[in-house]
Amino acid sequence: MLLFRHARRNGDSFWAPPGGGLEHEETFDEAALREASEELGVAGFPVKLLWRRITRFLHINRFVSQDECYFLIEGKLPEFSDNVRKVHEQEGILEMRWWTVDELESTGEAVFPEDLASELRKVSP
Repeated sequence: MLLFRHARRNGDSFWAPPGGGLEHEETFDEAALREASEELGVAGFPVKLLWRRITRFLHINRFVSQDECYFLIEGKLPEFSDNVRKVHEQEGILEMRWWTVDELESTGEAVFPEDLASELRKVSP
């Protein structure tokens, strides 16, 4: 699983998959393709829905309910363009790396969603 390490304002950081919210009248598939282009510089690869869920969590002293979709995109990551690097800078992305499910289960670092490893186990052969 490819994860980005994001900076928090307090100096801490956390890991999370690439992605973002829907814009305008986008479908989840369209948003996944747009985010892949913006954050990874990839285009033209099909996306495969891995899972969809409604999740609820506490964020800055309030509960948030979120409809989430996780997709698989298979392809080779290109060298990042200046535009992709600019997006990373704007979004506070410090680095990225590939994680195994075992690594996700054993890390002491903050990873969101917190149950990412167990969800991946459900869809991994």
